Amino acid sequence: MRPAIPQLDTWDLEGLHRAAQAARTNADLLSCAVDDCSRAVSAAGGWYGQTRDAASRRIDEEVDHGYEVRTVLLRVADDAEDAYQGLKHAKTYVLEQKNLAVAQGFMVASDGRVTHADPEREGAAGVFQLNLLSGLDELERLDNLFGAKLRESVGDLGAMREGQPDITLADGSMRDPDAVAIQLASMSPDERASLLAGLSPDARRQLVIAAPEKLGNLNGVPFVMRIEANEINVRNALTSAKAAPNPDRSRIAQLEAMLAPIPNPDGAGTLDTTAAATATPQLGMVDRKFVMFSTEGNGRMIEMVGEMKAGVPGVGVYVPGTGTNLNGSGSNQVAAWNLADRTGGPILLYMEGDFPQSLTSLSDGAPSPRFAADMAPRLVDFGREIDREVGASAPGTPVSYVGHSYGGSIVGSAEQLGLRADRILHASSAGTGVFDTGWNNPDPNVERYSMTAPGDLIGVVQSYPEAGLRIPGGVAIPGNPHASEILGGDPDEVPGVTRLDTGFYGTDIDGHRSGEVVFGTDGHGKYWDDPNSTAFRNIAGVIAGSQATAYVERGIETRYVDIGLGDNGNGAKEGFDAAKAAAAEQAAAALGIEIDAYGDPRITDNPGPGRMIDVG
Repeated sequence: MRPAIPQLDTWDLEGLHRAAQAARTNADLLSCAVDDCSRAVSAAGGWYGQTRDAASRRIDEEVDHGYEVRTVLLRVADDAEDAYQGLKHAKTYVLEQKNLAVAQGFMVASDGRVTHADPEREGAAGVFQLNLLSGLDELERLDNLFGAKLRESVGDLGAMREGQPDITLADGSMRDPDAVAIQLASMSPDERASLLAGLSPDARRQLVIAAPEKLGNLNGVPFVMRIEANEINVRNALTSAKAAPNPDRSRIAQLEAMLAPIPNPDGAGTLDTTAAATATPQLGMVDRKFVMFSTEGNGRMIEMVGEMKAGVPGVGVYVPGTGTNLNGSGSNQVAAWNLADRTGGPILLYMEGDFPQSLTSLSDGAPSPRFAADMAPRLVDFGREIDREVGASAPGTPVSYVGHSYGGSIVGSAEQLGLRADRILHASSAGTGVFDTGWNNPDPNVERYSMTAPGDLIGVVQSYPEAGLRIPGGVAIPGNPHASEILGGDPDEVPGVTRLDTGFYGTDIDGHRSGEVVFGTDGHGKYWDDPNSTAFRNIAGVIAGSQATAYVERGIETRYVDIGLGDNGNGAKEGFDAAKAAAAEQAAAALGIEIDAYGDPRITDNPGPGRMIDVG
């Protein structure tokens, strides 16, 4: 319903907030009750026989039914709270605009039209009218959206009063949704996709209610179902985290952020380094979308930022690097959001596995290839699911994979195993892949790109051969474990790969000024925080298939470091430059002085930008 402006003064939106709280409280009570009941039966030692078996079966059925009801109650709570927050913000915006216009002598009609007795103020009246109409449009959109969702949830609660109803399959037969979910789990992705394609939207929804934990991470399940299931899974994880004997406050904060609406990246402007979920509310907020979620290990997820739809210029998959984990994924999510905003297409933040958390540990840190070896085959499988979704929603749209740092090794390893991609970009990549083969992309026309900032320590790692080196005295230096025997370890040097420029910062950010060359240790990843930087624009250009800036080798010096032409790609020279910078910082530290050996860089050779090249 589209409200008239005078009606807004009478809207009591606090009732929605109270309803959300009541639904969530009842969901928690129900969860505790069924858990207690299940534990009581399990703990009944010394009781055997047919009565015990019958009681156990009945309890299991009611526990399952209780969880299904809890799922719907949590959905009611989520939708009611989202409706409350969105409508409250839009209502406040409209009334503030109306009051401001009236205070300046404008006349505001109930439908949002604005006039003024002075013809010269027609332009200002038009601005107020545009603001009011956009606010009323948002109120109407939210009212229609959440009204439909809440009616649907209430209908589901009524239908499952005596247990969840059976669903109708494509052949007309009726099956229990739990049984169908079990069947789906035993199928191949293609078989799942075929079965689900024959179900009605209502049947699909009932499946999600019955088994969100199964459907949320199953390949072959359409993204829309996985997103609905994982919203439930995140809510259930939040409930469990809060009820834990020693609650993990960081995990609770992360799960709450995952459930909070974010600005729509479609035309909303650039986010700063604040996590998108905590950004200031505005018109057009949208829910986050997770096509994979698990609390296993350090926490795992695949988030889709933006919409998979016809007409988008490209689909991007962003694989981050060392230190990535669920609790600390806020900066990665902001980068994905800004990429979606820059490209106009969906970006999938890929975290389907554990990443190394240490830069130095040989067994479980960045030097170890085991994380890439574990995640690469999963990325290949998920790539097929992206292609399936693109074929259904955005046929012909190119798919690009961007691997940053350790993520570059994951992407390279996946391509060794047969990842299909239209474009690949190694951004400050750890290497070409952990397997001793070449890249085996099924697409013969794949385009490959790379970029590494001068002075980035990852350049030293890239330049080591897989077998390592021996320096004078017979001392062995371990090789790059992310170096393919065939391709080497430096994606910048592989034939057929187009090297792009990391270029310059475009914003004053964290001690770096706009126009400063991207350089040194900060050059490894700081450009991800600056959507106006050359490097970030290049990533967006590859994904969107527009343009990018070609590589320029530059001479760069600071007070402590001098990187000359020819140093890049030369392991010995890169190692010497890195050692010189580290020695300068250590010597200063011994005197109680903190310095950045790479700070305040000056370009000595080739200061200009690279030429623009077409992508695609």
